[in-house]
Amino acid sequence: MYVTDDEKRILDGARGAIARLSMEFLIEMSEVAGAERLVDLDGTADMHTPWTSLVPHYEFPIEDLRALAENGEKFKVPTFANKTPLPICTIHDGWEYCDCPPHNTKEGHERMMEREWMALYKKMGMLTVHSCDYYLAMTYWPTQGQHCSWNESSAIPYCNAILGARTNIDGCFMTAYLGKVPYYGMHVPENRYATVVVDTERRIGSDVEWDVFGFAVGEECGLAVPALVNTGKPTTSQILKFNTASNTGGSIAMYHIPGTTPEAPTLEYALGGRKPKREIRIGEDRLRASYEKLNSHRGDRVDMVSLGCPHYGMVDLMLLARKLEGKKVRVPFWIMTIPWLFELAEREGFKKVFDDAGATLVSGTCPAAMGGCPPGVRSLAVDSAKQAYYITGCYPEEDNRLDLFYGTQDDCIDAAITGIWRGEWR
Repeated sequence: MYVTDDEKRILDGARGAIARLSMEFLIEMSEVAGAERLVDLDGTADMHTPWTSLVPHYEFPIEDLRALAENGEKFKVPTFANKTPLPICTIHDGWEYCDCPPHNTKEGHERMMEREWMALYKKMGMLTVHSCDYYLAMTYWPTQGQHCSWNESSAIPYCNAILGARTNIDGCFMTAYLGKVPYYGMHVPENRYATVVVDTERRIGSDVEWDVFGFAVGEECGLAVPALVNTGKPTTSQILKFNTASNTGGSIAMYHIPGTTPEAPTLEYALGGRKPKREIRIGEDRLRASYEKLNSHRGDRVDMVSLGCPHYGMVDLMLLARKLEGKKVRVPFWIMTIPWLFELAEREGFKKVFDDAGATLVSGTCPAAMGGCPPGVRSLAVDSAKQAYYITGCYPEEDNRLDLFYGTQDDCIDAAITGIWRGEWR
C-alpha cells in the first residue's frame, strides 16, 4: 500500500496518539478492502455517535476526546451525527409520552443521551442531526464526484446514485477526523458502472411499490450495481423507500435509473458501454412474494403503529397531518422524525394535529434501533420494509415473537384507527 510522507508522519505519532490510532485504523481497513492508497475527502462525513469506529480495539475513552476538543482539534470535513446505534439508542424528543422504559424516564433519558460525548463532538465541528436520513436536513450537499465517508443504509445509495458523490459504508470518527478514506469500492470510477439490468412487469410508481421493489432488487442483486429500467420516476420519499429496502434485502451501494440519476443519461452510459453480466425481470409474483415475506403476522389485531423509517421529513409530516386531521387513533401511534425538525413541526402546527389525533411525534430513533416495542405490544404495523425486516430480529424467540404487519401508510392509519389490519398487496 502506498503511504504519503504526511501519512507516515501521522503513523509515527507526529500528530498525537489519536491521529496515529486513526491512521492505523485506515491502514487496516485498506488492507482488508484491498485498497492501494487513501484518498482525501472533499465532501462530507457522518458517524454513528457516540462510538468512534464500531470496532472495539479502535475505540478510545472520553478523556482522549476531551483532550482533542480542548486542544482545538476539528473534523476535516463537514461531519453529521447519524442516529445512535444499540444498545443506547434513545428518543430525543417526545420521550415523556412513550411508555417504553427506560426511554420514558428522565433519568433513563439523560443517561442514554451521552451528552458529554456530543458536546465534545460539537466542539470539534459536528452537526448533531441524529437521524438515519440526516442528509435531508443538510444545507450542504456534496456535489458529483466528491469523496465522502457516510454510514447508513439509505444514505450510501443516496450519496452515490442520487447525488453522484462517492462513498462506501465507512463513516466514523477516524475518517472524519483525518479527512481520508481507503480508495476502493464506490470511490473508484470503474466500480460505479452497472453490471446488472433490472426490468419489471409493473411500472413502479407508488411508495409501497418502490419499497417492495427495492427489497426484491436487493435480494436479487446483493452487492452488484443495477440499472433499473421501465420504472416510474421516483419522488424523494420513494427514493428513500427504495434505498432503505434495497439495503435491507441486499447491500446496494450504487444504482442507476437511466434518464433520472446523474451518472446514467442512458442505459448504455450506465453500463459503461459493456453488456450486462445479468438481466433480471422482477414480475408480479416476485413483488407479491417480497410483500408477503415482510408480513409475519398470525392474526389481524394491531397493538401499535410506527411510521417514519427512515425518519420523516417536513413534507412527509405535512402530508400525514392532512390525513390525520379530525381523526382519532385507538392504539399507540408513533411518528418518527429528525430532532432538527421536531420544533419546526410544532411551529407549523403538525404536532398539534398529531396530538389531537392521539398520535405521538418523537425524534431520533425507531423501535428497531431501540431494541423493541413498548412492553405489552405483541403486534406492530409499519409502512417500511426496513423496519418490518429488522424489528423482528429484536424478538428471536418463537414464544416471544412479534406479529408484524407491513403495508401502505393508509393501511397503517386505518389500523391505528380500528385496531385491525386490513392491508393487502394490490
